[in-house]
Amino acid sequence: MKFKRIIVKLGTSTLTAGTPNISMPNLIELTRQIVHLHAEGRQLILVTSGAMAAGKEVLNFPELPKFIPAKQMLAAIGQPRLMTIYTQIFQMYGLVCAQILLTRDDLSDRRRYLNARNTLEALLTQGVIPIINENDSVATEEIRFGDNDNLSALVANLIEADLLILLTDQPGLFTQDPRKDSNAKLVRKVSSPDIPEELWAAAGETHSGLGTGGMITKLHAADLARRSGTAVVIARGNDPEILLQIANNKPVGTFFTPV
Repeated sequence: MKFKRIIVKLGTSTLTAGTPNISMPNLIELTRQIVHLHAEGRQLILVTSGAMAAGKEVLNFPELPKFIPAKQMLAAIGQPRLMTIYTQIFQMYGLVCAQILLTRDDLSDRRRYLNARNTLEALLTQGVIPIINENDSVATEEIRFGDNDNLSALVANLIEADLLILLTDQPGLFTQDPRKDSNAKLVRKVSSPDIPEELWAAAGETHSGLGTGGMITKLHAADLARRSGTAVVIARGNDPEILLQIANNKPVGTFFTPV
């Protein structure tokens, strides 16, 4: 299967390598792989988390605050820093990236939905790497996506992506939580029209304390994206050459067939 249009979703745990700070080695390595795929003629869209983590790092906060205004403050500080990092890295490879901040309203209103799609299509036509994040600094609870896993699945539907790659701190989806059960086995492929109930039950919450998602949100995102005709892979973000392996049909992570 040749994947032409690919969405890569980077979670906070991947961006920080499980530390309190943005991991530049991780970010540079993943960007290098995106550049490699772009050079092959593929179209890449990056959905990134990490704005609040970047803001926390700037202010040297010990942990993410629980109150929405404080989180929005950190997102407002961290988002331009995150985009500056991406811009500088892509510039090293001679590529231009663009920032797009979305809320749920942008994809639920027909006119704004079409405008977002047309903007993304124009950027891809020009060979630009769109970088998408939720507009955390202004979004209210009513118009938030809640996590970028869900956002990436909706973007996959928006631009009719061939493949959605959800990178996390786990090798993929397991039959049980591998942190609690040593007998847990990696699920290599999900091809049934409905994701089995036992896999929903096995999906756990986030343990890093850095992000807002977890395996359960990735499972919801995979279910949503595959129903719009997009193949999905959940895999570990710091595995060597992970994006290149997935894009070239190597059996890594958990693969969800489109339905």
